[in-house]
Amino acid sequence: MNRQTLLRQRIYKANRRQVKADRRYVLCWLQQALRGTDNPIIDAAVETGNKLGLPVVVYHGLDNRYPHASHRIHRFMLEASQSLTVDLGKRRLRFCRYVRRPQKVFPNLVHRLAEEAAAIFTDDMPTFVARRQATSVAAKVDVPLFLVDAACLVPGRQFPTLLEATKSFRAAHRPLRERYLAEHDDVMPTVRKYTRKLPLDHDAIEDYQSDQLDSLIEACGIDMTLPPAVDYPGHRQVAVHRLGDAMVNVVPRYKWTRNNPSLANSTAKLSPYMHFGVLGPREVTQAIHDADLHSAARWKFLDELLTWREYYFHLARHSDDPSAYSNVPAWARKTLAEHADDARPVIYTLDQLIHAETADDVWNAAQRQFLLDGWMHNNLRMYWVKQIIKWTAEPEEAWRIACYLNDRLSLDGRDPSTYGGIQWGFGRSKRAYRESPIYGWVPSKSASAILKRTGVRDWMAAELARPKPEIEIPDSSKRPTKRAARALPL
Repeated sequence: MNRQTLLRQRIYKANRRQVKADRRYVLCWLQQALRGTDNPIIDAAVETGNKLGLPVVVYHGLDNRYPHASHRIHRFMLEASQSLTVDLGKRRLRFCRYVRRPQKVFPNLVHRLAEEAAAIFTDDMPTFVARRQATSVAAKVDVPLFLVDAACLVPGRQFPTLLEATKSFRAAHRPLRERYLAEHDDVMPTVRKYTRKLPLDHDAIEDYQSDQLDSLIEACGIDMTLPPAVDYPGHRQVAVHRLGDAMVNVVPRYKWTRNNPSLANSTAKLSPYMHFGVLGPREVTQAIHDADLHSAARWKFLDELLTWREYYFHLARHSDDPSAYSNVPAWARKTLAEHADDARPVIYTLDQLIHAETADDVWNAAQRQFLLDGWMHNNLRMYWVKQIIKWTAEPEEAWRIACYLNDRLSLDGRDPSTYGGIQWGFGRSKRAYRESPIYGWVPSKSASAILKRTGVRDWMAAELARPKPEIEIPDSSKRPTKRAARALPL
């Protein structure tokens, strides 16, 4: 297949409007795929603009009203947006950025930009606000809105039928991978850059240092108690460097070291960059193919990246709300409900959980990674979510708390992959060998295997010694549980 055919397979028309070729530009609205290169959304917009003889305007808006809006998430996205300026400049594309704050409010900005657009291209993202915003805009504008899958190597709409099992998804997915790994060249415009006035004042933050970004973020009126994750800046050049480093220092030993959280190079730590689209799945996959790796190491990393990650995107596409408890398999919800009245060893408050103040130091060390780093080692996440079930009065409340901690604290929260990981903890993986209190037939998990790994106890001590911030918890997140009084003392 040629490049144009492969690109078209990523595109879905979200309304029945017709292209208006007499308009001034094609609008490329980036919500989450925050990269200016190897980005199918931009490629699709530029290709359409070239055919119509129209320039492309790329728009990135950062609202201050999204759920869990915070200093941490805003900083990462603005740093990613700074890198967009550089890469879009190399492609001779007009870029406009809007950071919403009380003193600078442009209502209905996408709709106003659409008034001069021949068509709109945006992210085909099945979670968080991107899906809802795209659906809303598609229903109101008078031009076609095209959704473009920039989050997966194999476009998700290639699998219109739900494949429940990982095995069946892998079997359907693997034969298609090479097709979409074809050599990529950014589509370059053949039309001159758009220079007319737009209905917004561009927020020119390209040269802002961290303190200037922080001043801008504070003016947005969002949660400033959750600090930026200093080890995870959002700049594209940082992400590309980490990808290259991972090919040398992580992936060759990943299969054998990935379960030890004490090892600095046990995981690639690329998930925040993939969640916000600073890195794309095609370029990560290509880097693995190009690296000098043992076949077992290559296979294991690719299986995590392409089978498990894209499987969870697949599940999200077939769900009305990927963050809902109803995504937990019915049998698991049933057995957890049957054991909802089982006495718990303790019930912790949300304040205790968010600040890592439990009697379990393995869990506390894991939670501190979320609290301080905005990221958690994958093997710890599996243990982390299992414990929340037994420390919460009822299973649906446990789900809500796990999603809240994940979505608010983690840079890769609000993502199909992390919702999939929480589902795994609630029973999507398999049934237990025997029924047990609280969990029923959902497998529980102990910390014994983690504690046996080399260096883990020293790593825990170091994590627990780190100073932690005090995070404010909105009243809406403090809903009392129905059976809190049934908690047993430690």
